[in-house]
Amino acid sequence: MLLDLPQELRDQIFSLVCLNTRSPTGLSTYSREHRRTCERQSYSLSPLAGDRVWFERPSFQNPMLSLLLINHQVNREAQEVLRRMGEPPNYAIDVVFLKDGTLWPTWLSIPKLQRSLGNVYAQFRIFDVPEHLRSHIAGDPYRSDRPGPPPVVWSFYHLLAGFLRNGPIVSDRDNDGGCFTIRNLILDFLPASEKNILPLASFIQYFKEVGDMASSANVEGDRIPFQDEGLVAAEYLAHFVRALLLRVLKLGVSTIKFGKILYENIGDIEVRVDGQLRWHLDIPKMFSSLSFDHEVNVSNRLKREQMFAHWKALTLAKRLKAGLPT
Repeated sequence: MLLDLPQELRDQIFSLVCLNTRSPTGLSTYSREHRRTCERQSYSLSPLAGDRVWFERPSFQNPMLSLLLINHQVNREAQEVLRRMGEPPNYAIDVVFLKDGTLWPTWLSIPKLQRSLGNVYAQFRIFDVPEHLRSHIAGDPYRSDRPGPPPVVWSFYHLLAGFLRNGPIVSDRDNDGGCFTIRNLILDFLPASEKNILPLASFIQYFKEVGDMASSANVEGDRIPFQDEGLVAAEYLAHFVRALLLRVLKLGVSTIKFGKILYENIGDIEVRVDGQLRWHLDIPKMFSSLSFDHEVNVSNRLKREQMFAHWKALTLAKRLKAGLPT
């Protein structure tokens, strides 16, 4: 019996259960029947995103749940162990990216549900689309028949902004308890394991439109000689996500409504490829250098400048209160 063990051993067991980490699984275990999409109110401006991000059912699995339900004493002791975990918890998530632009996130580690987080490690795995996961959605995810970014852009934003607003619990309505803050967001793009994962023709064309593809990668051809295709695919996706983040973080006329939440709730961002740091997005430095440079008419400019300065002051205070780097 658990309660027959010494208190010290019980505490160690509770800690181990709390820190338990799941392992990523193969695509054969994925199915639409065991997942769900989510149309949050926040994404009324991106109607295509909700159909392209497939969350688990349930989206959040509390590793302590079985212990908390044993009896009142075990529940009380387990809750005390959670309370004594002073440092903000670290989360880990596995995100499968399919070439049709759909995302399949799976939480690997959530020690405890808390709004102030330490590191959030997100690993991205790239696959071709298996037959059983083929989408009913028509059209190229890297093309849009309406003004604004293509669907694949909204998919990534849908996942990130949705987590900042609601944490790991997927809901069709945004919660009213405030956002989740991340001290350090780590995005790690792993080499694809499948053969012939390239070409990513639409990917390459969209990179050119974004205009932020680094010169170190050759995107003119479908294949890059003498390099591993799986690693090249990871480089492509890493460049792509970094470019999108930089565009949003510039807070331009068309992106300011989407970029604010990143400055308000993320301390720093690392972009890695196969575990190696490729880029550091210095959020505090970018935030401090932000200025209002939107092209608006003279009658509106002063008011807009004042609103921007007010937001920036509030955001700085919020970052300080949350313990985010400034």
